[in-house]
Amino acid sequence: MIDYMTFDVMWMDDIIAHVDLKPANGGTPYVINYIDDFNKQFSPIMEGHISLDELERWLKWRTFPSTRVNAKELLASLDMQAYNRWGIVRKTHGVMADDEIWIRFKGVTLTHRDVCLRKDLYYPEEPTSISL
Repeated sequence: MIDYMTFDVMWMDDIIAHVDLKPANGGTPYVINYIDDFNKQFSPIMEGHISLDELERWLKWRTFPSTRVNAKELLASLDMQAYNRWGIVRKTHGVMADDEIWIRFKGVTLTHRDVCLRKDLYYPEEPTSISL
């Protein structure tokens, strides 16, 4: 069963952060960053509760804008009728074309190869041999 309230933030196949949207002790979402690289870090703090505003900013970064010219067509391709950042991230795993950061929800066994948009760059197919 997929748990959408708990996820790992991935870079390629490496876990760079763990996020619990509804921690057992209550409160706002709880994050543990495993890297301190500003460009890839989920939040500015290494570990602790984050605000809902911080979460919303991160979700905004992982989705296309609602004002995008073809937003309606993109939503239709995701089988969505209304713009909802969390809904988009759940369906796309937060995959973007300009980086290799993505979300793996608890209970999902996807790898970077499964979600990568630039497979020809990262996973070029093996040349096939010709039998004579």
